[in-house]
Amino acid sequence: MPSPIDAVGADAARAAGGWQWVYLASAVAATAAMSPSGADHSIRVAVQEHARVPAWGDAAYYGGYVLPVLLPASLYVAGLVADDHALAGAGSAAIQALAFTEAVTVVLKVGTGRPFPLHGGDPNAEARLHHAEYAREFAPFGFAGRYAWPSGHTAAAMSIAASLTAYSDEPWLVGSIAYPVAAAIGFGMLTGDHHWASDIVAGALLGQGIGWSVGKSFAERARPGEKSHSVLEVVPLLSPGVQGLAVTGML
Repeated sequence: MPSPIDAVGADAARAAGGWQWVYLASAVAATAAMSPSGADHSIRVAVQEHARVPAWGDAAYYGGYVLPVLLPASLYVAGLVADDHALAGAGSAAIQALAFTEAVTVVLKVGTGRPFPLHGGDPNAEARLHHAEYAREFAPFGFAGRYAWPSGHTAAAMSIAASLTAYSDEPWLVGSIAYPVAAAIGFGMLTGDHHWASDIVAGALLGQGIGWSVGKSFAERARPGEKSHSVLEVVPLLSPGVQGLAVTGML
């Protein structure tokens, strides 16, 4: 019976390497483009003036805490009770993906020290949208409650969606349900004025990278015949008189 701690070391190493660096670099690049350019502030103002839905924001905020914990745990327990390996595997993959995602997110939040859009102010104040400089602030390792980047709600929801989709033998069906829910939580962070747009983009990228990696690992152990053959490795060049690195593998 699969469990959330199956191959945890190997899965962590796999989730921390390979394509995950592409996702992380994309998250950083998106924020580097949106924060200083004013795009983050402009998007916030546009959404708050034309698409503000406090009820959606509140539902996403509280649901984003409960759903990523409740759903994987429910799948895992249901699998144990029903002696269903596939169901227990889905729950296990989602739990492990969530744990990895939260660990990375916490480190990045503390390390970047980005303030939330409200900056500790009144959410109903008329002047709350007048501070474009807030979007450009970062105080690394400040430990002052500035933990906006990346969005933990979005990262958690996306990691669950990605892990379940990658693990499933019916990915189109699972993905068509899981990803819209994750997107709804992410947009709720924006319409509820809980996060900057780049926080949400970064959270989505990180959650997708980690969640998909973990889901594929569990799927390969459950269904060895479907193991992915897309492998790329960076290796040193060891020929006499040659120095450097090479990318090798197969797609």
